[in-house]
Amino acid sequence: MLKLLTDKMPDVPSNTPFGCKILSAASAYGLSQPFEQFWMQEGGTVVARIDDEAVLLEGQETDTDELFAFLRTLDLKQLCCPLKTAEHVGLPISSCGDIMVLHPENIVHGVYADTVMNPSPRDIYTLLEQVKSESFPVPEFEAFYMDLSFRTRHGTALSAGVYQGGRLASCAVCTAITDDAAVIAAVACVPGLRRHGYGHAAVSTLAEKLNRHNMFIFRMQGENEAFYNAIGFEPYDYWASSLFPIK
Repeated sequence: MLKLLTDKMPDVPSNTPFGCKILSAASAYGLSQPFEQFWMQEGGTVVARIDDEAVLLEGQETDTDELFAFLRTLDLKQLCCPLKTAEHVGLPISSCGDIMVLHPENIVHGVYADTVMNPSPRDIYTLLEQVKSESFPVPEFEAFYMDLSFRTRHGTALSAGVYQGGRLASCAVCTAITDDAAVIAAVACVPGLRRHGYGHAAVSTLAEKLNRHNMFIFRMQGENEAFYNAIGFEPYDYWASSLFPIK
């Protein structure tokens, strides 16, 4: 049986990437918002819905029939979970990739002294629009602006950027933070300024400020591995996403 959580935080580990995502969202928005809700199955599986996307973290036991029937009622566009969970419960996988982790003692620092913390969300969005692709989609501006601003004010988001010639040349955006972990959700650099250290400086500065034991990045399969290795990231696990509606 899946129970809607209204009076206690989801029982998930705070030092893992998906646990960090779930707990950070619950901490920022609380448990009473209609656009963000959290359910727990009797076996410990947790479903967190944020607008039209969801995060799934499997517990010790999962009633897959109940889970699938429930997910179909949520009007989702996408669900993200560990790859092993998607394979175990039989979710159709639309995309997958690596989760990498960075520990504070392994950070390889960038070289730009003019890196700034929490650059304007408008500047960040303008940069993200320049680099968006099928594997790097960008949400609608209003939703992005409101969510990033809200999470930043409530201490569950942090950003870093490097300005060059009056414009934002690179940025790194963390949108999930707990006491033990953080998840960096977006890294971008102006296409014409790549391979000059701007992206490295933004990510390493953000990681230094976050200073969590585990700092995670979700990487598309086959993309940017050398870039993150150069900053100090290491392999951790694998993620998968499913597009909805599922059959």
